[in-house]
Amino acid sequence: MNQSDYKISSEREIENLIAQYTYLLDKGDFAGQSELFKYGRIGALGKYAEGPEAIEKSQYTNLQLYDNGTPQTVHVTTNIIIEVSDDGQSATSSSYLTIFQQDTERSFPLQAIMVGRYNDTFALIEGKWWFTERNLSLNLIGDLSHHAHPDGPSIESIK
Repeated sequence: MNQSDYKISSEREIENLIAQYTYLLDKGDFAGQSELFKYGRIGALGKYAEGPEAIEKSQYTNLQLYDNGTPQTVHVTTNIIIEVSDDGQSATSSSYLTIFQQDTERSFPLQAIMVGRYNDTFALIEGKWWFTERNLSLNLIGDLSHHAHPDGPSIESIK
């Protein structure tokens, strides 16, 4: 069977979109990640970045990147609850986020550095699901000294 002939459910497409976000982030592909928000915005700690250009810039401003071009993190998204509207044109989701990090160059052992929750909204535009909004709320905060950019605006909000 040709993959293009196979149609997956809206819920599965949205789950794939949620996964793409974290895969791209962990690869340090902020341009690719920000394109997922062609019609949307990201909010965390009461601040928002809207549209791909602003979102990409905020990632470079707020996160540390290592020599390999990544933030040396693994974002694990679990407990995903997706609700598609009756008309099938919009959806919401809620999920948990755990971020793990290790920095062997600076003797930072593998550990969970943050636990939070994503609350997302989506729209079906021209047959494709897009983020319209992603809000991050933090529940547990560990050592972010190797993750958050020390001069970035997000570090002050977390302190």
